[in-house]
Amino acid sequence: MSTASMPTIAPAEHATVLHGVTWDDYVRYRDDPENDGSRMTYSDGVLEIMTLSFFHESVSFLIHNLITVWQIHHNIDIQPSGSMTLRSKLVEKGLEGDQSYYIRHAAEVMGQAQIDVEQLPPDLAVEVDHTRSSVPKIPIYEALGVPEVWRWRKETLTVLRLEDGEYVEHAESVALPGFPLDHLRQALARRNEVSQTSLIREFQNGLFKKS
Repeated sequence: MSTASMPTIAPAEHATVLHGVTWDDYVRYRDDPENDGSRMTYSDGVLEIMTLSFFHESVSFLIHNLITVWQIHHNIDIQPSGSMTLRSKLVEKGLEGDQSYYIRHAAEVMGQAQIDVEQLPPDLAVEVDHTRSSVPKIPIYEALGVPEVWRWRKETLTVLRLEDGEYVEHAESVALPGFPLDHLRQALARRNEVSQTSLIREFQNGLFKKS
């Protein structure tokens, strides 16, 4: 990187924030294997580099595990894409979602080594938002055209659907119609009192009772 383009560094809670970062700089940072363990969020020349806590990951994987149980119970083809980097040169924004899934387009991405996110973003992303971020992520998901985001924030799970370029809160999921969001919320509320194995088993048993 040239001296002229060297970013300035400003502190942020649980993260390092770089200002004045070009798109090419961001791509180079992101694609550097030495940075594989970091999450990067980029928008409007600002790059936030964050390492993830046990707290963050435990919430993220509980949501993922319950989605997987529901997927198997209902025999639905879902292609998880995990924390795959979602970025677009066209809008010069990028991030890693906590979890992401191809549902409607699962068959289209199965077996692919690379996915053109500009042409085919995930059908659903999960965002665990429990720390102050210098780079808001919801506008990035909007710009990338991700149809639905489940955001867990301040112990509350909300479903956001993209409508006319902006997210609107919905009571139910369109990406996973019929998913028992209330049961998911109950599991998240009890995660510090009950093991994940027990929460998963309870969720699964609840599905069988409804069958």
